[in-house]
Amino acid sequence: MDDLGQATEDQVILAWLQAEIESPDFQAYLVGNPPNPANLSAALKAARSPDLRDEDQNGLRREIITSVYGFGQGAGSFQGLANDIVWRRIRLSTDEVGELLYARTGGAWPILAPATRKVAEGATNVGHVYTGDQTNMVVLSLASGLCHSEKKVPEIIALRRPDGHLVILEGHARATAIVLEAHRFAKGVDTYVGDGPSVANWPYL
Repeated sequence: MDDLGQATEDQVILAWLQAEIESPDFQAYLVGNPPNPANLSAALKAARSPDLRDEDQNGLRREIITSVYGFGQGAGSFQGLANDIVWRRIRLSTDEVGELLYARTGGAWPILAPATRKVAEGATNVGHVYTGDQTNMVVLSLASGLCHSEKKVPEIIALRRPDGHLVILEGHARATAIVLEAHRFAKGVDTYVGDGPSVANWPYL
């Protein structure tokens, strides 16, 4: 585990948007109803050609992630979290990615890792333990894509529990796929890790 220094909220938000932007459902949300394709066009540019010095881009990315996930609002995925989170950029080995804990969000992840909540257990099970939804297909498709692509992979976003363990905030499927394709990440996996007093109030620890 290598600490690469402090990260900004704008960097974390960019990683989150880059992780979501290729999803058809997410794109449909951005287009809106009634449809306004200009909304999607602006979001695609902000994700695919980012400029962290551009305050308009930063503002758009923040608006999107806040509206969908509750960033900075103590709601949604950020339930219980106050504006006291300090972010750091951490490079993990693939073994350390395997030690990350899935969030207690219900759904597929407890089915894949019922004993430990660890990504390594989920990666072991994803090929033969059916989750009852599309999670197996999503993870295996991501893994196949990682195997055959040199594209940059968005950072995993995690929170540090009071006991020091890291719990995934965003990137459950991506982390699982990375463990499946560990050979592709010999140089490690960049991760944003948030820490602060209010992390203890996050209900998904």
